[in-house]
Amino acid sequence: MSERTKSIAAITLAAAALVVVLLGLAGSSSETPTAEARVEALAASIKCPFCNGESLAESPSAVAGDYRALIAERVAAGHTDDEIRREFASNFGEAFILDAPTDGWGLTLWLAPLAVLIAGVAVIVSMRRSADRDEEVPVE
Repeated sequence: MSERTKSIAAITLAAAALVVVLLGLAGSSSETPTAEARVEALAASIKCPFCNGESLAESPSAVAGDYRALIAERVAAGHTDDEIRREFASNFGEAFILDAPTDGWGLTLWLAPLAVLIAGVAVIVSMRRSADRDEEVPVE
């Protein structure tokens, strides 16, 4: 396989990875989730304050069950997911929210690996092109 073909393959692979990541970040279901699905998703995204590293959804403790019921009450009352997460964060701290935010510094956490991947591919392509140019120069 020629160096040019390898470079094109690397660029194509990087572009495909970029598309997958962007679709994952932007993709959301157009269907409105049910109240039960929202409660499950919220419980999975909030750490149990009294359990060792488990989410409210994973924890079998009675306290976690009480918090799941509280989440269900908030959902039934019409609170948004962000409002419910903010309530838990204000009561227990941001460390108890398991999902990284998608704004501010949280957005940086999501985009930094992508930027490193793109920069790495650019460096590899640049190095290969430089090596190709060095090989093409005739020595007299």
